[in-house]
Amino acid sequence: MKIAVCVKQVPDMESKFTVVDNSRVDESQIAFKMNDFDEFAVEAALQIKEKLGGEVIIVSVGPERIVKDIRQAFAMGADWGIQVQDPQVDEGDSFVVASAINKAIEKIGGADLILTGVMSNDNQSALTGIMVADMMKLPHCTNVVKLEIGGDQKSLTINRELEGGLNEVVEMPLPAVLSIQSGINQPRYPTLPGIMKAKKKRLDVVKAGDIGLSEVGKAASKTELVKMFIPVSEHKAEIIQGDPKQAAAALVNKLKNEVKVI
Repeated sequence: MKIAVCVKQVPDMESKFTVVDNSRVDESQIAFKMNDFDEFAVEAALQIKEKLGGEVIIVSVGPERIVKDIRQAFAMGADWGIQVQDPQVDEGDSFVVASAINKAIEKIGGADLILTGVMSNDNQSALTGIMVADMMKLPHCTNVVKLEIGGDQKSLTINRELEGGLNEVVEMPLPAVLSIQSGINQPRYPTLPGIMKAKKKRLDVVKAGDIGLSEVGKAASKTELVKMFIPVSEHKAEIIQGDPKQAAAALVNKLKNEVKVI
């Protein structure tokens, strides 16, 4: 079975964020890592490979620094990968990125199963997997917490998480695109032999033109960045100490003063 896994590099949320010109984040102070949800997707693909055989291919879009996280997926057990490394693609929105992923998967000859994380830690738009499926005209399922491949390797049985902790069971044909939710598995740690092998595994680095992607950048985007800023909280938490009755009375008084009549 041929499985493609989409991997994105995201900022570590413990980093210090500084916005420059209301339009971009100063990356000089940012540490980057593999998107958490994509790690679950890589692990899911590896478990399928171990059970049914085949290969796991990492598909990624981003600058040169993302190679570190592609190699991490290789160290976990992925076989090889393709990276769209093009500044014009990076300037685009989720639609442009999804278009690049679509073309990259076409270039590797398609896949029986395509996995993405349910969303990215930074944008949290949860759009990429859905758009890739639409572009490929393939069935798609989100919030996947369990999946089983049919014995004929032409069908899937999926458990997807819904609001309120509900669980929905879905059956669908292959090929398909799935967005993997956290909790489906526990991603493995790369072993030392895996890390050593990862350095030699094949990684095809391509530009937009190499994969036939002609519409890139802001011109091809479906959304426009108006302003980027770090929210400022107008209120701070306050601990009311002292006698419980007096503290309760003080709390009630503060709440009354905070209520605004519309």
